[in-house]
Amino acid sequence: MPPRRRHRRVVRLSEVDRRRLEAGELEGPVQALHARDEAAPAPQDEDTRSGDDERLLRDVPPHWGRH
Repeated sequence: MPPRRRHRRVVRLSEVDRRRLEAGELEGPVQALHARDEAAPAPQDEDTRSGDDERLLRDVPPHWGRH
């Protein structure tokens, strides 16, 4: 029986995270994996959806399911 090969998980940082790491904004690559962008907009309530949002939600393929 051949010896088992060991597999290593490889994660590549995005260009933005690499720059943040070089600038000292992040302490290490692991922090980049778990960092959450606080500037991301909060999810919209149904009351604040635009007409285009409603159209996109109506046109969801059936295999994607609906909420």
